Amino acid sequence: MRLISAFSGALLLIAVLFLVPAKVRPTFANHPPTLPPVILISIDTLRADHLSCYGYHPMLTPHLDALAQGGTRFARIDSQVPLTLPSHTSLFTSTYPFANGVEENGEVVPKSLVTLATVMKAHGYRTAAFIGGYFLARRFGLDRGFDVYDSPFDFTGTGPQSAAQLKRSAENVTAAASRWINVNSSGPFFAFVHLFDLHKPYDLETPSPSTAGVAGYDAELAHVDGVLGDFFRQLAKQGIYQRSLIVVLSDHGESLGEHGESTHGYFIYQSTLWVPLIVHWPAGGHHFPAEVQQPAGLIDVAPTLLEFLHIAPPPEFQGRSLFRFFEASHSQTQEEVYSESLYAYDHFDCAPLRTLRLGRYQYIAAPKPELYDLLKDPQELTNLYAERRSLSLSMAARLRSRMAKFSPAQRPRVAVSPGTVEELNSLGYLGASRPAARLSETGPDPKDRLGEYRQSLRALRLEQTGRLAEAITEYQEILAEIPGLALARFNLASCYFQAGRFPDAIKELKKNLAADPHDLNTENLLGLAWMRMGNPGEARSSFQNILTQDPSNYLANYDLGMLDEVERNWQTAEDHFSNALRVQPQSPAIFNALGILFMDRGQAGKAQHDFQTAIRLDPTFAQAFYNLGTLWAAENHYREAAQAFRRALAADPKFADARRALDALPLHKL
Repeated sequence: MRLISAFSGALLLIAVLFLVPAKVRPTFANHPPTLPPVILISIDTLRADHLSCYGYHPMLTPHLDALAQGGTRFARIDSQVPLTLPSHTSLFTSTYPFANGVEENGEVVPKSLVTLATVMKAHGYRTAAFIGGYFLARRFGLDRGFDVYDSPFDFTGTGPQSAAQLKRSAENVTAAASRWINVNSSGPFFAFVHLFDLHKPYDLETPSPSTAGVAGYDAELAHVDGVLGDFFRQLAKQGIYQRSLIVVLSDHGESLGEHGESTHGYFIYQSTLWVPLIVHWPAGGHHFPAEVQQPAGLIDVAPTLLEFLHIAPPPEFQGRSLFRFFEASHSQTQEEVYSESLYAYDHFDCAPLRTLRLGRYQYIAAPKPELYDLLKDPQELTNLYAERRSLSLSMAARLRSRMAKFSPAQRPRVAVSPGTVEELNSLGYLGASRPAARLSETGPDPKDRLGEYRQSLRALRLEQTGRLAEAITEYQEILAEIPGLALARFNLASCYFQAGRFPDAIKELKKNLAADPHDLNTENLLGLAWMRMGNPGEARSSFQNILTQDPSNYLANYDLGMLDEVERNWQTAEDHFSNALRVQPQSPAIFNALGILFMDRGQAGKAQHDFQTAIRLDPTFAQAFYNLGTLWAAENHYREAAQAFRRALAADPKFADARRALDALPLHKL
């Protein structure tokens, strides 16, 4: 019943979209006497039609509703791509995904891009970001321009991470943001607050009165709204709320079963593209409309903020300020809103999906094209492509024209780092490298491979819960249907690897490399399989192949360092670890490896420093505590050794070596 209510509210909202005239563009002072604080809040995975102020019942979001009542609600904003990192890249750089090259999670934002944070920092703002989810970790490059980038996900090499380790709660994120704001509120500041609670898996541990009667996605949303209410009250108590420009939005929505999709990224329907955008304007006599109905995109947000601050947008920005909709001349304007997804293209060898929103119509370019009238059919159930062929062809031409206008001479796509594959899988994404480069973007329609996609997600869940034999069967069935599917073969090899069936894993990985010799994820897993087979020569060859293509690759340098350390090639090992550390300077795994290296070389002081650094970076790093205890025991510092072994056991109660080492200490010397 709740879902029906949501769509009824959405239908009423869309009806209003085409009936209410636009407001006159407001006027405000040539320049504010002082630059106002700017707080940008991104609630990851929040679909607009689950907010009460966007027509949803029951009312779950009183604090966000209050923010909307006192500001401007933009009714029809679309994400440019329904994935976290690519969407935030478009948001911060005001560029299309096909132009900036970031079209998948796990890629790296090019250093050449100008970001909103770099612009605001150049105009006197102190800047800080507080990150709630792994996909925006520092390593992916969105930290440029921020004085502080509070992201606790900059680990690599300590083993696969659980989903719980890849996200932190809204309470922790807003608490960190509040502490920084308190210190920096005397001058102009820009704070980016990223909340990841709505992203699967749902792990709300402590229900509250606000979550009574709801569960899953809605419970997480109600909880986040309550946390934001506390955050807003804290800002108001300090007098910051009233004078701040506060923007709340989302990077993409969530398909809660619509069109057969349970999450986001695979399709590009409104369930995953339509996002909220709410702006609270600082006090100062400005008069802004309560609502803007014209469709637009997240790409337009950064230019809007800069126009309010009287800062000229950089020429690289491709979006336009939303202030244009405050002018009466734009009351009937129908502007193009572009979105895309290459997820099925990259992982299931399908054609890419691209869409153009124009007024009430949504056109989806695919081998089986689609056209929807969002006014009459907000659920996008009736494809009008054949019936409205002329309009469809016109919108297809406009889509191609927009891509041609903003595309660079060469699309700058980069490989997904091998270090991100397990993390992507942990959060429900199928994280393998994209297929070999194609001469064209043709392929099956993603709609025709939805079954294989859903089966892959089932297999992934089986793999994550240790049911490897069942997962292997699922992947084998997928490969029987699509023999050349690199994703399924890689995941099959991964299951074999976890099950200790290393020859089988090597066999499957070699098939992938035969089809695509540049598949670095496959090459990395192959090297690890050779290591487990006791063949360091073949393992070294795989890791060196990676470095030939990517000299700064973290994992290849790390693994070669480990091989050299075992073979007592001390200096070469140190060189590889140092190269890895330049890529990931906050990696506890590298400091732990260097500590082992220096301990083996008899350099106890350096070893102690590096073990302690690893622990500082990851206070739950059981192996580093164990190594530090071993070092102290060798130095006859038994009390310190006992403490380290106990810390290792606290981090990992099943750590048998730490238990034995603790029991072996001379009790009379503790």
